[in-house]
Amino acid sequence: MVFTYNPRNGTAYARAYALYDRVPEQSRLFYYDRGNDCANFVSQCVWAAYGGWLAGMDPETVEVNRTRIKNHVRMAPYIWYGSSGFVGSTRWCRVLEFYAYVVSEKRYGPRAVKVAEGDWASLSPGVIREGDVLQLVVQSYIPGQYGHSLYVTKGGRTWDDILICCHSYDRLDVPLSSFVLQPEQYPRVRVLRFRNAEFYK
Repeated sequence: MVFTYNPRNGTAYARAYALYDRVPEQSRLFYYDRGNDCANFVSQCVWAAYGGWLAGMDPETVEVNRTRIKNHVRMAPYIWYGSSGFVGSTRWCRVLEFYAYVVSEKRYGPRAVKVAEGDWASLSPGVIREGDVLQLVVQSYIPGQYGHSLYVTKGGRTWDDILICCHSYDRLDVPLSSFVLQPEQYPRVRVLRFRNAEFYK
């Protein structure tokens, strides 16, 4: 069955769980790894955008969401999945493997296209939309290699207008300009846009 990718659902999830330490323990859904969690968090946002997450922090909705996670609703079992007990599959929680998986040809699972890639000077801010995933080269991590992922919660015409949420360094609706202004640390970016996709359930 084909499911719609709804950026608003992804944004609602990103905003609810961006600052994980502020989320009541009884409302937490996924395993959280402080300082090494960006792809895990982005996968959660993408999962939510495909309808995996039902919005709400009340106990009943949280329990329904936990059951949906255990049943791999809007996930790809054994391939792209997360859980509350451990980070999840490598395609769920690693930047490079997430990228290779979402842009690959397959019948089931999240589907994305790379709509832009380059240094900040070569990109127009207007190409970035709500619901996109950005991946950045992090020079202090492995020079020249993509090593950080962000979820876009608001598009815009300038770098200041565009807002993102991310983990590793937990951020809630911060302007993308905070990364653009550090080209020596984040010299390159690629933009992934998700499409409607088939899932088993």
